Amino acid sequence: MNAPALPASAADYIAHIDLAFELMVVLDASGRIVRANAAAGDILGYSPVELAGRPVRELLHPDERAALDTLTADLLGGRPCHERELRWRRKDGATIYLSLSARWSARARLVYASARDVTAHRAARDELRRSRERMNDMLESIGDAFFAIDRDWRITYANRKAGAFIGVDVAPNVGRHLLEVAPALEGTAIVEHYRRALASGESGFFEAYWQPSATWVEVRCYPTPDGLSVYFHDVTAKRVALDAVRKSEQRFRNLFQEAGDSIVIADADLRIIAANGRACARFGYTEDEFIGMSVSDIDGHHAYTSGMLDSLRAGQTHLLRMAKRRKDGTSFPAEVHISRFEDGGQEYFQAIIRDLTEREEAERQLRASERRFREVIEMTPAGYVLASADGRVLDVNPALCALSGHTRTALLGRTLDELFVAFPWHGLAAHDADAPVQGVEAVLRHAQGGAVHVLFNGSVRRDPCGNVESVTGLMSDITDRKQAERRLQQLATHDTLTGLPNRALLQERVQRMLDECPHGRAVAVMFLDLDRFKEVNDSFGHELGDALLCEVAARLRKVMRPGDVIARLGGDEFVVAAECAGAQDAEVIAAKLLDALALPVRVGGQEVTAGGSIGISMFPHDAGTRELLFQTADTAMYGAKRAGRNRYRFFEPAMTLAAQARMALEMALRPALARAEFELHYQPRIDLRTMNVVGIEALIRWNSADLGRVSPGELIAIAEETGLILPIGRWVLNEACRQTRGLIDRHGRTIRVSVNVSARQLAQPGFVDEVRAALADTGLPADCLEVELTESALIEDIPRTAAMLDELRALGVKLAVDDFGTGYSGLAYLRRFHIDVLKLDRSFVLQADGRISAFDFIKAFVDMAHALKLSVVAEGVETAEVLDFLRAADCDEVQGYLMARPMPLLALEAWLVAATEG
Repeated sequence: MNAPALPASAADYIAHIDLAFELMVVLDASGRIVRANAAAGDILGYSPVELAGRPVRELLHPDERAALDTLTADLLGGRPCHERELRWRRKDGATIYLSLSARWSARARLVYASARDVTAHRAARDELRRSRERMNDMLESIGDAFFAIDRDWRITYANRKAGAFIGVDVAPNVGRHLLEVAPALEGTAIVEHYRRALASGESGFFEAYWQPSATWVEVRCYPTPDGLSVYFHDVTAKRVALDAVRKSEQRFRNLFQEAGDSIVIADADLRIIAANGRACARFGYTEDEFIGMSVSDIDGHHAYTSGMLDSLRAGQTHLLRMAKRRKDGTSFPAEVHISRFEDGGQEYFQAIIRDLTEREEAERQLRASERRFREVIEMTPAGYVLASADGRVLDVNPALCALSGHTRTALLGRTLDELFVAFPWHGLAAHDADAPVQGVEAVLRHAQGGAVHVLFNGSVRRDPCGNVESVTGLMSDITDRKQAERRLQQLATHDTLTGLPNRALLQERVQRMLDECPHGRAVAVMFLDLDRFKEVNDSFGHELGDALLCEVAARLRKVMRPGDVIARLGGDEFVVAAECAGAQDAEVIAAKLLDALALPVRVGGQEVTAGGSIGISMFPHDAGTRELLFQTADTAMYGAKRAGRNRYRFFEPAMTLAAQARMALEMALRPALARAEFELHYQPRIDLRTMNVVGIEALIRWNSADLGRVSPGELIAIAEETGLILPIGRWVLNEACRQTRGLIDRHGRTIRVSVNVSARQLAQPGFVDEVRAALADTGLPADCLEVELTESALIEDIPRTAAMLDELRALGVKLAVDDFGTGYSGLAYLRRFHIDVLKLDRSFVLQADGRISAFDFIKAFVDMAHALKLSVVAEGVETAEVLDFLRAADCDEVQGYLMARPMPLLALEAWLVAATEG
């Protein structure tokens, strides 16, 4: 049966998804991706094929999984998600931020979600936030109090100093009117200054008295387009000092006494006539004791020469460093600033004395610190360099000598350009002095000619004008790490088994080929899949399978040109990309590839031929982007496999339509169970001896709300591929048991129902429990249920299958092998299983031309089955001639169109009544 045509709405929907720039996915209720568009490759690094069936939880950053659980609960609770930012993991390991919007469809039991990459937006937002934080930190660190208001006089910012000045907490008051926060400003000259500045747009500078704290403030206000910025600080002390200058001698005396340094005034004979309180405290004398003392009494042995006195009289000042003696005989180091002045025609000398005890201790500690620093520098394993502003080496440590292979003498005086192969020194010199450079990579020239990779941390020292004075740096050897990084880069971009480029490098190189493709030329992308690789793996093991893959890779390299791209996607999938003139050139290349694969390969002591199927897509004829090229080449490759393998196929638009139709079928199947779109039909089984109905076979039918009636073959095939056969098979088992129990109750006769079970169902560890539960829930007797298995399902894992069949037989369930004769067609392996029934396929009963097969052959087969205690059921009986033949061959039961076609439950009941009455 041909595939149903895809509805225009579904095709448009699929095209919309595939062409969208935003990532768009459809998820099932368990969080697995049902479908993803091509944008997933750009955003997450995975192709739609890789994403299909994958739990979305695996793509999320681990720290965001709790948020995903909350989001899922919201969606399933009917609350749509809009613009949720979550961290995701790209295929290459990078973390990105996606803004996610999603909605749950209860009818479809699907989640429809879209997402856009907001990583750059978030980074910009974070940078803006950090910039504001730096500005706030700066405004908090300045000496002035600061606040800003908008044109409506509402506070937009204030630092802590401003809040402390008026006694309020800043943060809660941002946004409030200035006069609400500081009502004491109302009616003051300060507010008038602010109003004039806002009105005129001119900056203001003034001093004002602040009554609440009885302080004088110096205010600077600057109008801005948004409002007014105000800086102010307390200048009460300055005003007090200015007032003091204008006051009397007594005021001067008070200031003299309160000076921070010791002040001593002597007359022309060097007799002390005045000393302030600090001098009295420092030397241990009272002011009265100081008066009349000679300067030499506190100077120790210092001699004031006539030359020095002459220079003082000439208007010069002297700064001396000497020891000063206290009253108790102890001394302290001091710095003495001596000057001369006249008052009332008399000569006086003033000495301002600063105790240097703390400074000398600090200098001593500094020298000790420098000595310890030198010791650390000498012993540190990191290389140390100090360079001047012009880049000449001033100092190095032994570790740098060892790193570079040069002696200290050879390094001193050399320029940094001579020492380093590569390092952005000019960028370092232009760097902010307050922000040291961290983790910059550089390359040293080794004395023996090699290169040493180092990780550099450094800082720049500047003079007050901002000019560079010196550059200091520490560096550690990272040569081994760089080699490891190169190796990791190789591993990240190449297949570890074959050494071919992997998917990431393939995408990069193919994109470069597309970007550089000359006008009039083409790029052929070929997807190559080995035809017999699974057989080799299963027969010889993975080690020899790997050897086959390596040989295939080597052959591909020999066939292709150096500039062509050859990559392995994984498993037995390879991709070849080559620039060529057109389709004819691509055919030549594909033929060469098939010829190379056709040559036998020796694996495990014998020769095997892998063969391959190739799908070809041409740029720009078939697709204009890398993603579409890959998609169409992949589609063409599956077309080559369907056409018989070991061949190549060019992409055709009809292939995409078929793929889209299959996708539409898959998407319609996923909600079908929840929508109750399935029903069971039943075909009777007739006992050849009595011609009575002894059983019925349950057959699923699908009437899709979107696609109409879908053939059982298409339904089973897509259900097997997607894994939906498991829930669908579970529904069939339970429904068949429930409806058969009803038939038995209503008609008062024993009827056995036969239910088909796929290999996937049989492979589930809990299958026997499902059967047990279905019997218990419906009340159907175990001997009224027959489980039909295919030959391939039986032999997939013989030991496990045999154990499971034993468990089913222990329940009392009958076991049948369906379509016998279409698979291995052997009776010997059946002895390992406790089978009850063999169902012969109609192709086994009839010859290919429709004539009845040889009686002796069929009779011998039935006799052998009976010898193994097996009943034989023939399927597909459509003529009386075939029926008589099977009766003569001693077949046990038959089913087919001659007796009855598959029918719904109500029709079956009517048929049973008619058959009984007849």
